[in-house]
Amino acid sequence: MAEEEERVLQEEFRWLLLHEVNAVLRQLQSVLQECSKWFLLPGSTESCLVKAEKYLLTSATGADNVKAVITLYGDNICTADMSVKIHRHSTQNFRTSFREGLQWKLQAIQNAANHLQAALDHVTSIEQGYQFQTGEEVVKVMDDIMGRLNRGRDCLTTPRKRTLEELYSSKIMKMFSPALPNEVIVSFHIHCHKLVLGAYQVHPLQSSSQKPKTALPAIYHPTGSVFELSSQKYEVVQANKVEVAVPWLNDVITYFTVGLQLCQQLKDKITVFQQYWKD
Repeated sequence: MAEEEERVLQEEFRWLLLHEVNAVLRQLQSVLQECSKWFLLPGSTESCLVKAEKYLLTSATGADNVKAVITLYGDNICTADMSVKIHRHSTQNFRTSFREGLQWKLQAIQNAANHLQAALDHVTSIEQGYQFQTGEEVVKVMDDIMGRLNRGRDCLTTPRKRTLEELYSSKIMKMFSPALPNEVIVSFHIHCHKLVLGAYQVHPLQSSSQKPKTALPAIYHPTGSVFELSSQKYEVVQANKVEVAVPWLNDVITYFTVGLQLCQQLKDKITVFQQYWKD
């Protein structure tokens, strides 16, 4: 590399470290602060956008085996009125609601909020005007922030897989009035910008020489899935899913993505300069 070119690159890199890195950090802080307004974080101010909203969950296929009207407030489903068609000798329409004072915690939203808070804390802990000395120092900061943002976004876009045994034996099954029939399992979860309700009707399997394979943890368990509880095997004989789009979750995912892009773009610029000196 020619001496003059080397000098110009050194000056451009020094300007990047002294000015552009801090400008990106302030931009990133602004994006994460906007995102945080959609969560119930400690010290939430009047700018917090969280409010109670009612949603109707319906089937994408138009089927009416399951219906639910819920009230969502932040990471909590505060109320739920639900109807499930139970297929026995004849079809019965079972209606139930949350018992008074009980709420369903959507842990995915809470976890996403925690990761966002950690990323925001890291950004705000860097003093405005702080002078980074090396590209490696910048990359380390970006990697840490990106790790937190990726984990936060993944909480919403990649729901935790659960076994039917977990769902069936969960204390959440006891929060309904009237109580859910023994053969019914329900579960709420977040998947990207949607709130999803899975409802399953199960039936005990008779002992036989055939041993059906137990279902693995999954986001949604289809008809025919088998699980075992206290040495008794059960089969899902009816599986239904209803859902609703939650607009502010789409905004949150967008903010996470924009934050990640800002970090990656800065890392890419650092890498370009470092590559020159490697060559």
